Amino acid sequence: MVRVIAGTAGGLKLKTIDSDRTKPTLDRVKESMFSILSPFIAGRDVLDLFAGSGALGIEALSRGAAYCCFNDRDRKCGETVRYNIDRAGMTDRAEISCGNYRHALGEYAAKNRQFGLILLDPPYGSGFYEDALGDVLRYGLFTPDCVIMCEHGREAVLPETFGGFAVWKCRNYGTVGLTFYRLCGDGGQTSGEI
Repeated sequence: MVRVIAGTAGGLKLKTIDSDRTKPTLDRVKESMFSILSPFIAGRDVLDLFAGSGALGIEALSRGAAYCCFNDRDRKCGETVRYNIDRAGMTDRAEISCGNYRHALGEYAAKNRQFGLILLDPPYGSGFYEDALGDVLRYGLFTPDCVIMCEHGREAVLPETFGGFAVWKCRNYGTVGLTFYRLCGDGGQTSGEI
């Protein structure tokens, strides 16, 4: 069972996808994730790029995010996100697209979108992180105070830096790893970039 942990929709059970391509974030991982993210949610526009059921973006909306763009390439996921958003009463604060993540990022760039919180939870082992992070940087899809959260398999190695972003925090929970990025103080280029 996947549920919204806290906020206006706290306790709401969410519909999930029965697929080997999606994996709901465990409650204990989600709780820790949002404990770290809590100062960076209120009033922000959020991107949930590999949305699955939409649980991460809905959690952010429930905790006070202004708006969330959800994308997943799987149409069933898109339908599930729509169902969950409707049940949570968040339809007016959400936008859903279904397509390749790189195409979606290009579309957000064409609309001059910028996000204060970016949630990346692609299928483990997919190798999508570096391309997604690179496109976020190339298209300027972030606000100056943006936080980027990557959920991944514990054994995954993500870059220490990319552009002006650097790892801010890393946490491991069993087989799951979380890596958080923020802009460096000077916003300058550093080594190990993608």
